[in-house]
Amino acid sequence: MSARDELPTGWVVTPLAELLTHIETGKSFKCEERPPDADEVGVVKVSAVSWGEYRERESKTCMDVDRVNPDIFVRPGDFLFSRANTIDLVGACVIARHVTQRVMLSDKILRFQFAVDELKTWVLHFLRSKSGRAQIEMLASGNQESMRNIGQERIGQIQVPLPPRVELARIVAKVEETHSVLDAAAAELKAACEKLQRYRQSLLKAAFAGQLVPQVPADEPASALLARVRAERAVQAATFKGPRPRKSKVAP
Repeated sequence: MSARDELPTGWVVTPLAELLTHIETGKSFKCEERPPDADEVGVVKVSAVSWGEYRERESKTCMDVDRVNPDIFVRPGDFLFSRANTIDLVGACVIARHVTQRVMLSDKILRFQFAVDELKTWVLHFLRSKSGRAQIEMLASGNQESMRNIGQERIGQIQVPLPPRVELARIVAKVEETHSVLDAAAAELKAACEKLQRYRQSLLKAAFAGQLVPQVPADEPASALLARVRAERAVQAATFKGPRPRKSKVAP
């Protein structure tokens, strides 16, 4: 944050490093490219934190028991941060809510340990904000859009605005409440779109099965329409001056 004078009264700006006690990470090694079974151990992939929630099935399976380290298993409440990904996804972060499998951190997924746990949600929302994303993208290194990296030292340099404790709690509660409303609306919209698609398919099915409008016996039969089409094709073929089209089989 550069515009410190624009902060509300009582707010401060601090480097993220000041809010953390340490950062944990795992290691990179050869794994089987599939999610682990219930009795196996996995290693988290960057896609596990890319979409706004922790997805434990986005992991690969550790086949070497000597590599298993329970100290770096993802646990409920963990703050996970992707240090490497595309420019749009580097720095993606989540708080792990639903954890049912034994999945270890990788070298690309970091776990932040906060000095005060109540800062987790505040930092999560800030790093997802326009200001937070701008800093992450600026601090990330790498020349290719397909892969950027942000190291722990630079992560610690991210400037985080910090309100007074009571105000922080109120803001976090309001943001969480609003997100819940938006999530519910998004779910309703998705259900409506799925329903609309089903209706569209039902409509087309009825249309092409002759069930959409009443059948009128006095209507001209389709065979008469097909006869006119054939007659018109014959007339156009006789008057066409260009190369003769290749003959194609037409169903009687």
